[in-house]
Amino acid sequence: MNREEVRDQLLAPVLQWTRLGRQFNQGMLASMEVITQRSYGLLRGHTSGDGHDWEEMALMTREKVAVPLEGLAAMVSALPGEVASFWTRTGEAMAACAGSAMSLAASRSVEDLRERQANFGEALVGSALAWYALFGSAATLTDAALAPLIRQVKDNAERLG
Repeated sequence: MNREEVRDQLLAPVLQWTRLGRQFNQGMLASMEVITQRSYGLLRGHTSGDGHDWEEMALMTREKVAVPLEGLAAMVSALPGEVASFWTRTGEAMAACAGSAMSLAASRSVEDLRERQANFGEALVGSALAWYALFGSAATLTDAALAPLIRQVKDNAERLG
């Protein structure tokens, strides 16, 4: 494994969280637009007697229940894949570490020892990266959970804005 591959594996979770942060920020800005629009409407007395406000209130109340449940379902459905992927990567990395350690212990010459030490070091880096990838898995699960919420907030901002 060369430096570029290690760098890419270290940066992948950071970039996932950065993208997720940007999406969350866009959702918060859209949410502020909706809150501002509704607040100004209420302050100006734009409540109509035709029931539109009550329909809007009922729709928003339904969304407060349905959208978080949709996000929870999306996160739960993504969880088994992420868990299986984590344990697969971790198991492979631990097996590589154990094999490299056994190989290192069986070294017969100095050159052989140096080569096997490099292999063992690479296996240790792979093991650390497998655990570090857990940070990226958390970002994937969070992204799955927040996607419906962000989508709904943007839809509300477009509908009411």
